[in-house]
Amino acid sequence: MGASLRVAHPPPGVKYVFRKSGFQIPPKFDQYQFSPETFTFWLVNALFDHLRTRFRGNLIHSFFWSYFNLWHPWIHENDSSLSQYLSGYFSKQSDKSNRFVRLAASILNANSCKKVIVWSEHAKNGMIDDGVVEEKVVVVPPPIPTRNRLSEQADRVTITFVGRDYERKGGDMVVRAFADLEKRQNVHLNYIGSIDDKGLRDYVKKNPNISYYEFLFNSDLHREVFPTTDLLVLPTRAEAFGLTVLEAMSYGIPVLASDLTVIKELLNGYSETCTFKRDDYHEFIEKLEFMVGNESVRKSVGLGLKRIVEDRYKPSVVNQKLAKVYNECL
Repeated sequence: MGASLRVAHPPPGVKYVFRKSGFQIPPKFDQYQFSPETFTFWLVNALFDHLRTRFRGNLIHSFFWSYFNLWHPWIHENDSSLSQYLSGYFSKQSDKSNRFVRLAASILNANSCKKVIVWSEHAKNGMIDDGVVEEKVVVVPPPIPTRNRLSEQADRVTITFVGRDYERKGGDMVVRAFADLEKRQNVHLNYIGSIDDKGLRDYVKKNPNISYYEFLFNSDLHREVFPTTDLLVLPTRAEAFGLTVLEAMSYGIPVLASDLTVIKELLNGYSETCTFKRDDYHEFIEKLEFMVGNESVRKSVGLGLKRIVEDRYKPSVVNQKLAKVYNECL
């Protein structure tokens, strides 16, 4: 998503040339989740990239540890620091993981790496804590254009949850809260993502008030789901950035999410209204019921969140920062 958003909204005068992987691999090796297989692929792919002699363009812009180069000038872009990713997604904090973090920081501190782009101040602080030189780290969030959605239906409120990682994203809390809420409110749920618990999965599939999608392409999400969504919920337990939150904000959709530092940064002055303590079900259902029952609050919060996107994340604003980074690197 990060790379595709950059490509869809390049700074004026910038041309991107794509370089695909040099070999085909089984899907289990090409995943973002950390594992011995993905580490092996990352290492082999990095070595293979160094053996290539052909270099097109003035600067390499890479994403999410898929690439590094000690010979040619390049920019690394990530939504979080490596230590934040390991501790948040895997609770990894050991001597072995710390050595891995130090190795990654030394690669980013190499002369060939001109800048390290991150998406939030939270991630910038994490990179610096990992040992990356502060002068290299710059916050350039992904470019998000604002969009329009359809008017709310008067008879019911449509809630959307997007979480392809069931446990980490809090899918269990969403299903439990909706089962409680639909007894008292006229609501509909769009659930996008897997459900590991078979009993809950069967309940969701049979419930006429729930539209269940185990997977949706992002284009379908924007065409079929977001335009008719009245409230986005994300009781996530760990998050590198929260791109789904930002995409919902671009439509003027109010949000209710866990009070993670990076999410509160996205929501800015609306974090008190739009967040609850992580894993606190009682606060989650209390705020959810309040948001569902107050159309005026949803509308005012949604408009405020959309203004944040217009001020901070629209392509013209973001690309001024990105163009400056490119010029400094060249």
